[in-house]
Amino acid sequence: TRTVSSPSTDSVSAALPARARVVICGGGIVGTSVAYHLVKLGWTEIVLLEQGRLGAGTTRFCAGIVSVAKPLSVESKMADYSNALYERLEEETGVKTGFVRTGSLCLAQNQDRFLSLKRLASRLKVLGVSCNVIKPKDVARLHPLVNIHDLVGALHLPGDCVVSPPDVNHALAVASAAHGVQIYEHTSVNHVVVKKGHVTAVETDRGSIECEYFVNCAGQWAYELGQSGEVKVSVPLHGCEHFYLLTKPLSEPVQNDSPVLIDMDGRIYARAWHGGILSGGFEKNPKPIFTEGRNQLEIQNMQEDWDHFEPMLSALLRRMPGLESCEIQQLVNCPESFTPDMRCLMGETPGIYGYFVLAGMNSSGLSFAGGAGKYLAEWITYGYPSTSVWHLDIKRFGNLQSSRTFLRHRVMEVMPLLYELKVPRWDFQTGRQLRTSPLYDRLDTQGARWMEKHGFERAKYFVPAGKDLLALDQSKTFYKPDWFDIVGAEVKCCKEAVCVIDMSSFTKFELTSAGDQALQLLQRLCANDLDVPVGHIVHTGMLNQRGGYENDCSVVRLSKNSFFIISPTDQQVHCWSWIKKHMPSDPQLHLEDVSWKYTALNLIGPRAMDVLSELSYVSMTPEHFPSLFCKEMSVGYANGIRVMSMTHTGEPGFMLYMPIEYALHVYNEVMSVGQKYGIRNAGYYALRSLRIEKFFAFWGQDLDSFTTPLECGREFRVKFDKDTDFLGRDALLRQRVEGVTRRFVMLVLEDHDTELDVWPWWGEPIYRNGELVGVTTSSAYSYTLQRHVCLGFLSPTNTDGSPAVVTADFINRGDYEVDIAGQKFPAKAKLYPFSSLFAQQKRRKDNMELSNFQSK
Repeated sequence: TRTVSSPSTDSVSAALPARARVVICGGGIVGTSVAYHLVKLGWTEIVLLEQGRLGAGTTRFCAGIVSVAKPLSVESKMADYSNALYERLEEETGVKTGFVRTGSLCLAQNQDRFLSLKRLASRLKVLGVSCNVIKPKDVARLHPLVNIHDLVGALHLPGDCVVSPPDVNHALAVASAAHGVQIYEHTSVNHVVVKKGHVTAVETDRGSIECEYFVNCAGQWAYELGQSGEVKVSVPLHGCEHFYLLTKPLSEPVQNDSPVLIDMDGRIYARAWHGGILSGGFEKNPKPIFTEGRNQLEIQNMQEDWDHFEPMLSALLRRMPGLESCEIQQLVNCPESFTPDMRCLMGETPGIYGYFVLAGMNSSGLSFAGGAGKYLAEWITYGYPSTSVWHLDIKRFGNLQSSRTFLRHRVMEVMPLLYELKVPRWDFQTGRQLRTSPLYDRLDTQGARWMEKHGFERAKYFVPAGKDLLALDQSKTFYKPDWFDIVGAEVKCCKEAVCVIDMSSFTKFELTSAGDQALQLLQRLCANDLDVPVGHIVHTGMLNQRGGYENDCSVVRLSKNSFFIISPTDQQVHCWSWIKKHMPSDPQLHLEDVSWKYTALNLIGPRAMDVLSELSYVSMTPEHFPSLFCKEMSVGYANGIRVMSMTHTGEPGFMLYMPIEYALHVYNEVMSVGQKYGIRNAGYYALRSLRIEKFFAFWGQDLDSFTTPLECGREFRVKFDKDTDFLGRDALLRQRVEGVTRRFVMLVLEDHDTELDVWPWWGEPIYRNGELVGVTTSSAYSYTLQRHVCLGFLSPTNTDGSPAVVTADFINRGDYEVDIAGQKFPAKAKLYPFSSLFAQQKRRKDNMELSNFQSK
C-alpha cells in the first residue's frame, strides 16, 4: 500500500479558479470516480479538492477486494461495474492498477449460512453474474490453505478480483485530469454557500469557487462538512476503527491469483498479498471513533490493538492453520465510515438543489466506487441515475438520524451485522423508540412486538398471554416462523370480525392555498384526477417525466382549496422534497408536514361499521358512507376525527385520523365498544398478508421511480381522458402505443410445503417455460388461500436480447416457477387477485357442508 502522487503538477501552489460548474470534495476513489464519469458524460469545468495528498487517506488502507457478494441487487450491480471498470483502466490510462481476477469463496459453516448463499446465488444469476454453489472438497481444491473440516459448502464467484487501491485512484485521477478536471491537493473545504435553496459557491482555506453543483465525497468527514454551513445538510454516518493484518511472504508463497476468502461465520476475510496474506474482519465489539469530530488525539491513538484483534486472528488460524508459523509484518488500524442501515448514501440532498452526496460506503468503497460514481454522474447530468437506487438514496433519511449519539450506538451494531446472518424481517436493536405513537405504552403492555420504519416504532404482531416470548423473539429462520399462527389469528379476525392497527407512522401532509393553486399543483404532480368533490379520496401516483412513481399516495380533498396527502412512512423526506421541488414560489400556497399531529387507527373487518356506528350515532353502511369517502365526525367524546372509508388492504373498514391528544381516548372507546364484536389488536405482518393477497403494490418494495402505472395494472388511476397535463403524461402515452415490456404479476406457489420448505422473501428469480423472465419484489403467506403469494415483474426479452412486449396472452399461456434458494416451485401467474375466486369456492364448500349437516 503506497501513496501515489497526484496527476496535477502544481496543485498545491496553483491558484484556485474563480468559477467551476462542479466542485467535488474528496480525492479518494469515490471522488475520482465521480469526476471520471462526469467527464465521460461530457462535463467540463470540474474541480476536485483533496484536503491532503491525493489517495493518501483511507484509500491507501483499503484491502483491495472487489466482490459482487452484496445484500442488495443494486449494490451487486455497482460492484460488477466497478470490476469491469478497474480491469480496463490500465489499458485506458497506462497506469498499472494491480488488477488480478482471483475469484472469491464465500464459506458456510452451517446450513442457515449455506441457505443464505444459495439465495444470493439465485439473485446474482438474475444479474448475469457467474457463480457456483460448491462442496467443501471443491474449496480445498481451489484454495489448499483452507481448513474445510467444519464447512458445509461455499459460494464460488470466479469473476471477483483484487486491485491496488492507490493505483486505481491514481488511474481515475489521470484519466479525469486528461479530460480537463482540475485537481487541487492540500485544500480544505470550509463550507458550501447556499442562496435561495441552491448551491452557489464553495469556501475553502485557499479562497472561494463559484459553482452550480457540489459533491460531498469527504468520507469520514462528510458528516462534519454537511454541518459546517449555515444551511445544515444531514449526512448520517459515523466512523469505526477497522483492523487488518499483513504477513510476510510464506515459505511457500501464496499465489497472487488465489481466491479471496470470505468467512462470515468466522467474521474474517483474507486475500493473497505479496506472497503472504492480508486478513481483516468485522468484530462483534467495534470501536467507534470521531464522535466529537476531527479529534487529532483519536487519530494519533489509532495504533495496533492486538487484544482487540485476537478473536479475528484466532478465526484466521482456525481457517488457515498453515499460517501458524508465518511472520507478521503489520497490524493496520484504519477508520471506516458506516451508515445507520449498512447502505451507502447517494444523491441530491433534500432542500438544497445542486448539493450531492456520495459517502458512507460501509467498508465497501472500492467495490462500490466505480458503479456509484457512474450513477451519481448520471444523476447530476440527467436528473436521475440509469437504475433504481432508492435503497441508497440519501432522502431515505432525515434529520432525526443525525444525532451523534444515535449514530455512535447504531454503527456499533451495524459493523458486526455486515457478516451476521440476516434472516427475513430482522430488525435493528439500537436507536429504537425514537418516534412512537401516543399508544405505544398501551400496545406494548398488550403484547406488541415492534419493528422500526424511518425511526418510527410499529407493531409487527401481538403475542397472546401465555405464549413463550423468548422463543418468539429469538426465532430467526428462513422457514416457517414462530409467529405464523399469531398472525393467522389476526388475519382471521380482520376478515370475520374487526381489528385495530395503529398506523400513525404514515407520512401526512396538508396542502392549502387561498385560491386554486393547491389543486393546480396536484393536478400537475398527480396522475389521477384530483378535481373531485369535497370529501372524496383519490389513490394516485406522483410520477416523474419517465412516467415512473416518485410517490404513491392517497389524497383527500378536505375543502375546495385544502388537501390531505397520505404517503408511506419512509417517503417523508423524499415526498416532501419532490413536492417542494415543483411548488411555485407563491406565498398563498402552503405545504405543511403534519405527520406528528395525527394518530391513525385502521379499523379492518366487516364489524368495523358496527363499532363506529355505536361510537358516533351515525350509520356507517355503504349506502350512507360510500367507499373512498372522508367525513369529519365525533368518535366518543372526541370531535373532528377524520374518518375515511379505506383500509389499504382491500378489506372493509375505516381509517381514523385524529389529533394526537385524542388518541388514547378514541382507542379506549373503540376497544371497549368492540369487545362485543370480537375486536383485537393486529400488526403490520397481518396487513402485509392482506395487501399482498389482494395484489396491492407498495412503493419502495414493488413500485419505484422506474415503474409506470401501465406496468402494474393501474391505468385506471391515470387521467388520460382529461386535457390536464401532468408529469409523465407524454411517456405514458408513448408506452400506451408501444406496449409495456415489463408487467407486475401475482404468483401463487403450488407444491410448496409451508411446514418444510424454505419461504420466499423477495428477489427470487421467476421462470416461464424454463427461461428466466423476472424477479419477485415482495411475498407473504396468504391465510385465505393457504398458500404463499409472490408479487413481481416479468421482463421477457426477444431472441436478439431486446425487451419484448408483455401481453395478457403471454402471461396466461406460460408455465411458471419461482426459484427459492436454488429450488424451483411451480406457480400460477395472474394479473388480478386470486382471493375473490378462492373465497367464492370456500363459501360454496362451506354451504355444501352446512347443507349436508342439516339434511342429516
